[in-house]
This record gives sequence, structure tokens and C-alpha cells, in this order.
Amino acid sequence: MKNLKLLLATLLISGMMIAGCEKETPDPDPTPTPTPDPTPTSSYVMYKVDNKSGKYVMSDCLKLNVTYTDANGQSVTENGATLPWTKTIEVTTPFQAKMEGEIVYNEAELPDSVVFGTRYGIGTYVNGNGNITMIGRGFASGSKETFLNIMADRPDYLQFSCEENF
Repeated sequence: MKNLKLLLATLLISGMMIAGCEKETPDPDPTPTPTPDPTPTSSYVMYKVDNKSGKYVMSDCLKLNVTYTDANGQSVTENGATLPWTKTIEVTTPFQAKMEGEIVYNEAELPDSVVFGTRYGIGTYVNGNGNITMIGRGFASGSKETFLNIMADRPDYLQFSCEENF
């Protein structure tokens, strides 16, 4: 009888041990591992408004009013800048660069023949070289009267705006 009690006790303990060993089930809603933000790095951003397109060079009487995003993310405006115009700033990436503006003129200063258009872009500046894709409207050449007629019909012709993320 003593052996039977010992055998039953052993079986009971063994059964409890086996029953107590459950397989771990995965958490049905695991907490996702957060993706870290990109490590900020330093880069150079170049804003550019050109005065040349192909064989055309814009008339010197045309100036630039431009607003661009500075390194602190603030808007900065320059009025009456001469063309070509370039601004290079050091920024911490990621960075959203924005530039908008217009080519302006004083009618009294217009010559008899005017070359006009828009060519602009935002790019990077690395090791002394700028990498910018220039965009804009084609340049045209015409008399002062033709230029003024176009500006009367299309006052938006010399305005521009663009943004780039770095």
C-alpha cells in the first residue's frame, strides 16, 4: 500500500508538472518597435534665379523680388535683387525649401527691346558644385511695347514658385 501511495503521488506530481508547462502563445497585439527618426545631418541648399536661357540674356532693367525659406524655416524676402541671383544656406536635414517670387521692372527704365522670362530652381550644393534642375517659362525678346502688352495680358508670366524636400 505504501508503494501504491508513492506511485500515485509520483503520478500526481508528474501530471501537475506536465500540465503546468504550457507553450507560450504570441501576444495577439504586439507593440511595434518604433522606427527611429532619420538622424539629422547637415547639407547645403541652393536657391537660384537665372538671367540666361539658351541664346537669351535677360535685360538688366529687370530685377527680382524673392521670398525663400532660411535655415531656421523662416521666410526671408529680398526685394530689387539683381539677376542672376543665388542664395546658398547650410541646413539640417530633413528640410523643406521653398522659393517664390517675381521678376519686376520700372516701366520708365525699360529699353526699346526687352528680353524676359523665368528660369529658377532649388537644389543641393556639395563640394563647390551646385546640383539644380532649372525650370521656368521660356525667354522671349520683343519691343518695349510688346513686352508691356504681354504683361498687361499675363501679369503672372514673370511670377514663380517651387519647393523641394531634402
